[in-house]
Amino acid sequence: MRKPIVPLVLLFVAVVATSCTTTHWVNTGGYWLESVSTPDHIVNPFLTENGVYVDDSVTIKLELWDDGFDLNLKNLGKEDLIVRWDGCSYKDEMGTTHEIMHMKNQYMKVGSTVKGGDTYNDFLAPSDALEEDNEFDDELIPLWRIHSYKTKAAAEAARPDSSSLNVTLALQRGGTIDDYVFTFAGDDYRTSKVEIPDVGKIFFVWDLTLVLIMSVSALIALII
Repeated sequence: MRKPIVPLVLLFVAVVATSCTTTHWVNTGGYWLESVSTPDHIVNPFLTENGVYVDDSVTIKLELWDDGFDLNLKNLGKEDLIVRWDGCSYKDEMGTTHEIMHMKNQYMKVGSTVKGGDTYNDFLAPSDALEEDNEFDDELIPLWRIHSYKTKAAAEAARPDSSSLNVTLALQRGGTIDDYVFTFAGDDYRTSKVEIPDVGKIFFVWDLTLVLIMSVSALIALII
């Protein structure tokens, strides 16, 4: 009795598809906005219970998400405020500093201007947080995956009991550039296993599946 061809093809594709991910180990923890540091000349700085930074010239809400930071900024003054992206940075829990990319125009390196009284919204992420060899635009990896490990033991060895990460926003009024440093405290770290997709292999398997289906269909047509 002949073995069915199509189920064997599907089984082969399923086996190949399992190789489209790589097992890595990562450390994740809980974070909250702990403080905001500003230069001494900034007037009346304070942090509200809702995590909004306020002073006499600006309000800023910076929320931490899985793959970056949601920025909401309002210019309270009459003079233009410029977010100097070339002076902004992100420091992760391992102490590594990354350049900041903002998603409205990730290729803009100088600054975004906020007129007096206007509000500016954007999404910030480390500039090296884009998926490598990704077929999709603007696909970000989670922040906790920036440092991933091939073994559980290696991840656990690098796991801190408590730590912090911060974002530095460089804001310019006139000829003065001020650094606002948002510090997020973190604890309750845990080590988890994640399956990281290999986009190149996924598309290869897809193409291979189409070729096999066409080949099997042609073969069946010849047999019939």
